[in-house]
Amino acid sequence: MPLHSQLFRGDNALEACLVNDAAHVVEGTRGPHVNKIQHALVLLDGAPIDGSEVSAGLYGRSTANAVLAYKRQRGIINTAYQNTADNIVGKMTIASLDNEVAIGENRPPLRGCTTDIGGGSSSGVRSRLAVGDSLPSQFAAGRLRVAFQEALDSGETIAGSSLRTVLLVDRAEKLLAPFNLRISAIFLPTFSYPFTVGERDEIDVRSIRKAAENAGPAAVSSLRVIFCHLRKTTSTATSQGERTGVSGFKNFVLINKDRSHPDNGTLLHEMIHCSNDRFMNDIHDNDQNSVYSRGDNRSLLRDEHAQSLNTSFFR
Repeated sequence: MPLHSQLFRGDNALEACLVNDAAHVVEGTRGPHVNKIQHALVLLDGAPIDGSEVSAGLYGRSTANAVLAYKRQRGIINTAYQNTADNIVGKMTIASLDNEVAIGENRPPLRGCTTDIGGGSSSGVRSRLAVGDSLPSQFAAGRLRVAFQEALDSGETIAGSSLRTVLLVDRAEKLLAPFNLRISAIFLPTFSYPFTVGERDEIDVRSIRKAAENAGPAAVSSLRVIFCHLRKTTSTATSQGERTGVSGFKNFVLINKDRSHPDNGTLLHEMIHCSNDRFMNDIHDNDQNSVYSRGDNRSLLRDEHAQSLNTSFFR
């Protein structure tokens, strides 16, 4: 039976690997079929494969290590002549990779928010609280814990999101200030992720979250925000989590490294989505002044959203 995943099917080298021992893929092999194996390992396990190996289509040391880890985790051993797993992609391994990737490909699209840039405009920074109003009692001074992290593709060597993070946090804090809330920023290690992410693709979104976790664990009481390259999109960010179909992870955010919102309100917008499962959808405010809308110059944080942030898991 031929390979059936969209990623693998029709590739002569991988089809041969499925039926011919001489076509096994071993360390030192080069070619586009190696890239597909690397992609599968990243998708399924968030494997830390070196970007230089991906660029060269090389089955190098990090790829071999990822294959070995994949096989050990799943107990892929040919008991006819083995007692332990090896780092070779043979018949059993390519069949397993193909099956798992196909399952992921066949899942329905995710339902998380996509923060596109819309219409409408406003000016300044304000909240529903008028000058002289007393702060609601539930808004005791507090901090919202946000853990920032960046995925580097094969052509990137340093984190480039630092300035943008400052702008996003500054905008959020100006809108949060009337509610006695601030952001406590945590910076996690960067990690290699040499592929773009489809914001509605469950296997893509789940894999980058795995890779981020592998690179740097964060407290469960923090909101993880990952800067990455989103594929073929006009969105500035997306919120995901168990509520939207990525099982096993608390709500988290992917911010598009290639597209910015003009008002720098993206971070706070996505924090609202993640603050409560009832906001983990693609429904937004009609008021284009609201940061929870798709307006171009949003300047309003509504009480309802501030209250949700105040009781969120990352408060």
